[in-house]
Amino acid sequence: MSKEKKRNDSNGLGRCPAGTDVGLFGHATDFVDSFVAGFIYAAAIEGLVEQTLEINRMLETMTEDEKELLPTLNEDLADIDAKWLLATAMFSFDA
Repeated sequence: MSKEKKRNDSNGLGRCPAGTDVGLFGHATDFVDSFVAGFIYAAAIEGLVEQTLEINRMLETMTEDEKELLPTLNEDLADIDAKWLLATAMFSFDA
């Protein structure tokens, strides 16, 4: 029986330049990177939700004296909307 050496790029991925993609846990670093990215994404989404709720709460409870803050709040809300569009585009969700 001849032993044929299996090609490393059989799954369509290239070699890691650091050579860490070998062995039983070869692609564990990819998993860790994806896992950490998910935590970062979740934290960013949580921050956007908190900012949106805070601005909506301020708009609902605004007194006549605080109406002069309205242009600033509208700018902040437009900025948050742009961040929501960016966040949904990152994962190809339809906004």
